[in-house]
Amino acid sequence: MLRQSSSSEDGSLNIAFFSVLTVSLLLLFVFTDGEAVLEEGEKEMAVLSSVEEDLKKNLKTDDIALYNQNSLLVDSVPFYRNPSVLALKKEEDTKEEEVEEKAPQKEEKEVVLEKRWVELTAYAPLDPGAIEGMCFSGNPRVTASGTTTREGIVATNMFEFGTRIRIPSIYGERVFTVEDRMSPRYTNTVDIFVPTRSEAVSFGTQRAYVEVLK
Repeated sequence: MLRQSSSSEDGSLNIAFFSVLTVSLLLLFVFTDGEAVLEEGEKEMAVLSSVEEDLKKNLKTDDIALYNQNSLLVDSVPFYRNPSVLALKKEEDTKEEEVEEKAPQKEEKEVVLEKRWVELTAYAPLDPGAIEGMCFSGNPRVTASGTTTREGIVATNMFEFGTRIRIPSIYGERVFTVEDRMSPRYTNTVDIFVPTRSEAVSFGTQRAYVEVLK
């Protein structure tokens, strides 16, 4: 009886020993692997943070998130193990860039209806030394069409009020508007408004083509 009891006790001790050993090894494996996974995850997060900062600098935006390669929804939770990088930018910014990239539209060219060879002179009705009857008639500040006397207008009997003309050989692309009249005896002359009599005298009398614009 004593011998049998001893054998039973030895068996129980062996079972207990192996149980403790198994549990210890399992715990050791779990904790060791857990630390390794945690360390690996920290390294990956550090790398991802660096990538994210580079993207922000290159794309000039803070709207960047890193998502799992199997999850492409905007509201997905970022997943930091083997991720694919998805850079998001605000829609408004994208639209602004597209507008900036569009080439500016070319200005439409003026349509020339006709060209005429005319005599050109200049008049200065607003000059303090202007003489009525020679430099102007009536109110020098009001044109024959009722508008204000100013630069950019011409006086002529050749065209209707409001006609726009150019004198390319002298003024290039500058456009003048017919708003005043000359003495009836001038049938082929265009008188250009200038601020002073000295400018009018300096201009003298010239001949050139004028372009009548549509």
